[in-house]
Amino acid sequence: MSYYPPAQGAYGYPGYPPQQQYAAGAPIGYPPPQPAYPAYPPQGGAPPPGQPGYGYPAAAPGAPPPAPYGAPVPYGYPAPGAPPPAPYGYPAPAAGAHPPPLQHAPTMTHAPTMTHAPTMAHAPTMPMGQPNYYQPTAGGPTPQQDAETIHSACKGFGTDEKRVISVVAARPPEHLAVVTSVYKQFYGRDLVEVLDKETSGHFGRALHYLILPPIVLDAELIYQACIGAGTNERCLIQTLVGRTNADMAQLKHVFQSRYHRSLEQTVKSDVSGYFEKLLVVCIQGTRDEIGHYQYNVEADTQALYKAGEGRMGTDESQFIHILTNRPDAHLRLVFKQYESRYGKKFSKVIIKEFSGWIETALVYLVEWIENPAMCVAKNMEKAMEGAGTDDASLTRLVVRNRTPAFMAQIKANYTAKYKKSLRDRIKGETSGDYRRTLLMAIGEPERGC
Repeated sequence: MSYYPPAQGAYGYPGYPPQQQYAAGAPIGYPPPQPAYPAYPPQGGAPPPGQPGYGYPAAAPGAPPPAPYGAPVPYGYPAPGAPPPAPYGYPAPAAGAHPPPLQHAPTMTHAPTMTHAPTMAHAPTMPMGQPNYYQPTAGGPTPQQDAETIHSACKGFGTDEKRVISVVAARPPEHLAVVTSVYKQFYGRDLVEVLDKETSGHFGRALHYLILPPIVLDAELIYQACIGAGTNERCLIQTLVGRTNADMAQLKHVFQSRYHRSLEQTVKSDVSGYFEKLLVVCIQGTRDEIGHYQYNVEADTQALYKAGEGRMGTDESQFIHILTNRPDAHLRLVFKQYESRYGKKFSKVIIKEFSGWIETALVYLVEWIENPAMCVAKNMEKAMEGAGTDDASLTRLVVRNRTPAFMAQIKANYTAKYKKSLRDRIKGETSGDYRRTLLMAIGEPERGC
């Protein structure tokens, strides 16, 4: 018997173009219809004559396959032997590279044809549609076993928190999506509601964040940051700034579907001034990510200087325009040129020329473009420094950036900058089940967990 439901839209996101791992769709709810994870183990088979291979949507010949939610938008079609798209939250890896000129860009006429796509003989048997990015770990617990573990840990009087942590904080989002579906199928209850009822405080919030699909979590974070008394500007910055165009398009759709209101209008109603303008530009999701146009590093360097240090006052709009519309690789060269010519790191220029939340947002954007892992490491330290800990921010940063490869970079950057391991820092600022959950999420569980 298979515990993976029949193929439909991916968990939480019914079929909606573009077909991606966390593709948005309506209706959105929690928990949504059964996920599109195939029977396991995979069954072989060949595709019907003339049909594209598994994982490629029925599109025009030569069109590239979709990337999962959170992955950087590829330039043209991936070259043979190129690494697979990065998972959710992992930034584009082209550090220091200048975008190639248009004449060297691969055209769709050079892209592999659908005859080169993987055949059904090497993929699970499921109808064409959303690609399956999740593969269960060989020899690891199945979603059914994990659902049974959580059920037995929560039934009766009291909760076995350690057993719950061993599942929720140690599994990837794709696996947890199936666990949630299986749990409701077996026990007739929504797993999110069960965990919310059984836990509370910082620990309960951490489990709640972990069990939600990443795109649903982002939509919920933005909604909570804007609705009610006050605004959580820091949450808006960490959730909206630095996103890829593909991420933003899907996030807007999910937000609209879940809350029946526009993401842009929701954000605009709670912020103002140049901070509002920056977030609105980010929400458009129209950055030239791959260098469709040729930009002049020297010209942009001078334009930024003349908009800030080279004049009385600051031309805020010029900063926002350049920093939110140029490719990251180009901007890294601009920052390097600025520091070489004017002797000042560009983030320091932002701090001198701006103030308030627009300053915080632009510094975050610049640091994300320069080194995403270091940017997250610095924000984690800010959440823990001083008297008291911003537990909501710390939990959000850990959960949203827990992809193992990216988290390894974050931990390495944190140690290099602060001369102390992230594990020890978190351990010193947290306690109990909350601490166990965060340490498990960063891949360094306490003994006995």
